[in-house]
Amino acid sequence: MWLPENTYINICKLAQEIFKNHYKTGCKNTIEVGSRHKSMTCTYILDMPEELAKKGFNYFDSVVHDAIYTLQRCGKERITLTDILRIMAYDNSLRLYYQKEKPQKRELRLRESVEKLMGTGIAIEFKDEVRKRNLTDAEGKLLSGILVGKMVPLEADDDGKTFWFTEGKSLPVFQYAEYIRQIISVPGALMAPEKYPFSNTDEVILLRRILIQRLEVMANEKNHLNGNKIRYYGAGKEDGILPLLGIRKENFAQEEVALRGSSRVRYQSRGWKNKVHEIHKKVQIILDAYKKMGYIEDYLPLRNGVRELVRGVEITGEIHRESIRNEKKIPESDETDL
Repeated sequence: MWLPENTYINICKLAQEIFKNHYKTGCKNTIEVGSRHKSMTCTYILDMPEELAKKGFNYFDSVVHDAIYTLQRCGKERITLTDILRIMAYDNSLRLYYQKEKPQKRELRLRESVEKLMGTGIAIEFKDEVRKRNLTDAEGKLLSGILVGKMVPLEADDDGKTFWFTEGKSLPVFQYAEYIRQIISVPGALMAPEKYPFSNTDEVILLRRILIQRLEVMANEKNHLNGNKIRYYGAGKEDGILPLLGIRKENFAQEEVALRGSSRVRYQSRGWKNKVHEIHKKVQIILDAYKKMGYIEDYLPLRNGVRELVRGVEITGEIHRESIRNEKKIPESDETDL
């Protein structure tokens, strides 16, 4: 399969709300989407069968959503799960080995994600933004401010392996993001700057996408960020980037450790520490590649103390977006919380 020069990431507040499960199904959800100086709201309704509503969405589904949009934007009419996986990883060598009796876990996860997106209807009302942002069509007329359809307009072939885009239908959340210019264009140079010493697992795919998304938002002055820190975890269960990867401290066994010179004990998780170290090593390798290509200048590890567990990284110096761009014009995003 041919890989496009650029892939796309939807960073609008609506997409964030959906894929973080910050919604209620079957009723109107209202979100604040404006900037500090321009208050605006957007409302949406998700129509999901009960079995899909119980599963909810996650960051993996968001990356699948981005890949399907990329394929449609590149003019594809027919796609497969393998096509979606290769766009997600930006790796033309990946493939799914279909087995009737015992499908791969990766295939099952990917298929479930696509079916969730196919089975979910959405209605978006953004008339407030149309008026305040003066959003117009090609003829200069104000948009209707209403978008309705399936999250992804795909129809499955009889074999269950092939999917066809419904003619004339777009992805509503992406169409909305196009109107308000909140889509990041990601050059292939960022997705695969060099051969990494680890496999393109689902975890690595998500980690790389998170890093690119955070760096791109940091580089956009319109977002008014106070710092350039990427935290792995925090005090809350959903703080940091590790929860987006499905990695949470409470899922690791706790061990009892005696304190020196004291009868007291404390509890710690060796498995959790090892996992954080493993993720940090991968982050370092990815960021070192970005330093080498001139995308970032440098970074520092974040710790509470010299011997404390690493908490994340701080990007230092400038982020040089244009040095790795292969498109003349990249849509800029408005202020967004990530």
